[in-house]
Amino acid sequence: MARRSGPDRGSFALELAVLAPALLLVIAFVVSVGRVTEARAQVQGAARDIVRASTINHAGNSEAAAREAYHKATAGMDCDALQLAPLQAVPGQPVTATVTCHVGTMWGQQTIVRTAQSVADVYRGVD
Repeated sequence: MARRSGPDRGSFALELAVLAPALLLVIAFVVSVGRVTEARAQVQGAARDIVRASTINHAGNSEAAAREAYHKATAGMDCDALQLAPLQAVPGQPVTATVTCHVGTMWGQQTIVRTAQSVADVYRGVD
């Protein structure tokens, strides 16, 4: 097979040089969107787990149960301190947990805030 000569020589290398940065940008965008989407789901799940642990705790230490659930659910994530109100669950009253975490993307640091609320079990502590 003879080598080409003429105006088409090197056109593939030029096309690759032009398209490679655009392709890398698209890939980076998809990865960043995936990271934010996954982080949103994890933070929402953490808030839900925290409020559930607080409202069903039967040992009278719902704050400790909520903090333990918070540490398990956010392990390996960059999160702010847990916001829990009230600190000690009152049967029949709502408990609200707010979780704030940060995730790095190609746009910089994104902050994700999710809140969950549940009513404390009125039968907690009852055998």
